Amino acid sequence: MHFMFEKPGYDHLITALYLRNDPYETSDAVFGVKESLLIDLGTVTSEQASKYDVKEGGKLITYDFVLVTEEESRKLREENAMKAMKKLGRDMKLYNGLPVPDVD
Repeated sequence: MHFMFEKPGYDHLITALYLRNDPYETSDAVFGVKESLLIDLGTVTSEQASKYDVKEGGKLITYDFVLVTEEESRKLREENAMKAMKKLGRDMKLYNGLPVPDVD
């Protein structure tokens, strides 16, 4: 099941959840299945059935999605880019969010 979240001031989140032990769990085309995205189905309680007007005993997915601010996301991208360049032995700096050779 795929999800897309958008909120002003936050980085867009596009992700998917996968049912644990599904026969297709390991066949994701972009190898995006990770342990944190595997879920187990729960069961709708009588209280939930009443509150949401759904059938008691039906299957239930629960998951907490977390959005990060655009600023947090930018900092993480920059940190990861610089770590990757350093690991490659490159002396780089960031210009408009992109790594460029540091020739100064």
